[in-house]
Amino acid sequence: MRKLYKLIPAFLLIFSLIYISADSLWNAKTAHSKKTVLPSNVTVFVHGYKGSAASFQSMLERFENTHHFGKKGLICRVTADGRVLFDETADFTAGGRLFVQVIFENNRANFEDTSYWLSKALYALHKTYKLEEVNLVGHSMGGIMSVKFLEEYTRKPGYPFINKLVVIGSPFSGLKDKSYLKRNVGAAATDLMPHSAALQKLFKQKHLFPSDVQVLAIAGAGDQLVSIDSALSLEKIVPPRQFQKAIVSDQSITHSGLHESEEVDQLIGRFLWPN
Repeated sequence: MRKLYKLIPAFLLIFSLIYISADSLWNAKTAHSKKTVLPSNVTVFVHGYKGSAASFQSMLERFENTHHFGKKGLICRVTADGRVLFDETADFTAGGRLFVQVIFENNRANFEDTSYWLSKALYALHKTYKLEEVNLVGHSMGGIMSVKFLEEYTRKPGYPFINKLVVIGSPFSGLKDKSYLKRNVGAAATDLMPHSAALQKLFKQKHLFPSDVQVLAIAGAGDQLVSIDSALSLEKIVPPRQFQKAIVSDQSITHSGLHESEEVDQLIGRFLWPN
């Protein structure tokens, strides 16, 4: 009998271990079965020089609530040291369109750093959310960064396929307002100057631009910072069969006003989601 009492703690320990293992296995299986299903139609929005969360905020609200193009569900913040942080702002629903907003903590960095941070964001989107294909929409320098990403990163593994690209008022030949560049600081101001080495590099490596990305370049007649010629000079990089362009003729629509324009909304909507 004494030996039997001695064995009781051992039996209890074995039973506890079996119970804990079974419970853990059940919980792991249950958690694994809850998979986040993302929409297959995802568009990533990239702000420009000195941009912020406000840069695309109004446009995305119109896209969701007025035009019903889709839903903003994810913010991707990239810190100055290259960390990628996600903020899920809405539930993801299968079959709908999802909008993702990329925000750079250092919004005055040079082309090299900013395009690298964009690559980090897209890599993280692919790895974390299993996004296989996305569209890109970039305003001003954000459009330039999108092209630089396409030239320099898409042949490397780990990134989603870029289906379509929209650039809005992007100065591929530099900003026309030189006084603006003198008033503003940051490494990007140098890269945005006409004929800068950073801009020339985009044209020199145009052979690296993917042959399967459709592009729409939008220019504004009232854009006080970017000339029509500069915004449309992207056609010297993108092959003709992949390139479309549009000019917003309203003289009252400024550079920043392009992403507040209903006309621009419709141009983007028809290009990205024609059906």
